[in-house]
Parts: sequence; structure tokens; C-alpha cells
Amino acid sequence: MKKIAFYSLICFTLIGCGGVDEFDTLRTNHIPNAEASSNDTKTFDVPDIESSVKQGYLEAINNARAKQQNCGKEGIKKAVNSLVWSDELYAAAYEHSEDLAESNTFSHDGSGTSSDWTAEVKNLGRESILKERIENNGYSSWKTIGENITGGTNQDLAQEAVDAWLKSDGHCANLMNPAYKDVGMAHVEKEGTRYTHYWTQNFGAK
Repeated sequence: MKKIAFYSLICFTLIGCGGVDEFDTLRTNHIPNAEASSNDTKTFDVPDIESSVKQGYLEAINNARAKQQNCGKEGIKKAVNSLVWSDELYAAAYEHSEDLAESNTFSHDGSGTSSDWTAEVKNLGRESILKERIENNGYSSWKTIGENITGGTNQDLAQEAVDAWLKSDGHCANLMNPAYKDVGMAHVEKEGTRYTHYWTQNFGAK
């Protein structure tokens, strides 16, 4: 049985739904570049991703975006442009999935523990947030960014993660946002944790 948690943060407004059978999304749209952090980056040392795995992730994402999707309360979303892979967004996504797995937590904020890489190397003294992780991994001068996360004990395939997001209104709308141009997606598995499989999907446009 899949275990998945849900909290939704849309344009900095927190909307919570209890339970363990749903998903998590973050949408931060067109945050002004003036809010960008320091360019002094110390990127996370991510493992290389095989071309076939990267292609599989892109196909799952772009096949969904190539079709009209019913995003429930968010409305019908028309087919939109394909996304291009970003190594920087992948690094930020992997960093966050790794942190969630290592700390056995589930949030858009970093864990604030030693596995919260950006918080550690930036000496933040608190949990990292999305824009800090993305900028610290080299994705700077952006116009808009966003994030979907999901986790589940049986959710080991990219298509399962994408299908789950499409079934959740806010996550579906995030996935179908035409403003995004770039994407990075990462999966980390750790046995003995609450969700076992942790997926992070980072979006952006410059």
C-alpha cells in the first residue's frame, strides 16, 4: 500500500490537507529576480544520471504536457510546450530528495539537519527553501520556479510519480504550467523510512 503525504504551498500561501494518501506541491510563480540570493554557490555533488533514465523522466513529463489534462478545481489545462532538461534543476531536485530520505521527513523546506546541503554550506542556521537550493545549484537569474514532491512505498517509477501528480489538482496545474521551460527530476530510495521512495520535480524558466 502506498503511503504519501500532502501539503500544498501556492504563491507562499500554505494550504494543508491531513492524511497519508495524497501528494505535495509547491508553486512559486514569477518571484522577482531582485529577491535572488548570493551567487556564491557550493553545488551538491549529485550522482551522474544515465541518459536512458533522464530520457524516461522527460518522456513521462512531456507526454503528460502534450495532452489536455483535467486538473479538477484548477480547471482544464490545454497541452503545453515540452520541457528541456536542466542539470542545475536536477541537482537541486536530487539534493532535496536525498535530504528527505536521509532525514525521514517530508516537506518543501529542507530538514535543517546535516543532510540539508544548502542550509549547511550556506550556514543558514535554519531549513533551506526551494529558491535557495535552486540558486545554490547554479540555476540563477530565473523568472519563475516551482516544485512538486511525492513519496510512496511502492512508487519506484517516474510514470507513477507523474500519474500521482496528475491526479491531484494543484500538482496537475503545476505540471501543466506553460510558463515553465526547464525541468529536473530526481528519485532517491531508502529502506526503513516512512515513504521509501522520494521524488522531487523542479521547474523553472529564465
